[in-house]
Amino acid sequence: MRTKHKIMTGLGVILVISLTLVWMRWGPDSWEVQITGTTGDGREIQYRIDTVYAGTADTLIFKNQDAGFFPPYFKFDSANLQSVANRVTRECPQEPVIVNGYGMRIPFLDMFPNATSIEAPERCRKAPSDPGSSETNGAS
Repeated sequence: MRTKHKIMTGLGVILVISLTLVWMRWGPDSWEVQITGTTGDGREIQYRIDTVYAGTADTLIFKNQDAGFFPPYFKFDSANLQSVANRVTRECPQEPVIVNGYGMRIPFLDMFPNATSIEAPERCRKAPSDPGSSETNGAS
């Protein structure tokens, strides 16, 4: 009985460690950051979203790639998300936003968290309006 108990304990420890590692790698997370720039073309150069933690100078770079079916985020809109990140960078560079995603930054393994969505104020997400439109021409 003693050997069976040790084996079950060992398997339990391995299971807990495995689940913890899987959660750390693919579990959802959110970061409050300011988007400072974007890079990549999505084909030859991977999309990246450059950020700093809100109110600091500490950088955090996100990759922005389609996740497909594994892990089960069903993300197929990396180009659209890159466009949102570009607009936030241009319209509200000082505005803190929430970037949702999964993964972690491990420099020596060249790992970046993958962004799945950006929660930003609507005014930051909208396309810039034409400077000569409604407000200036509507009073005629």
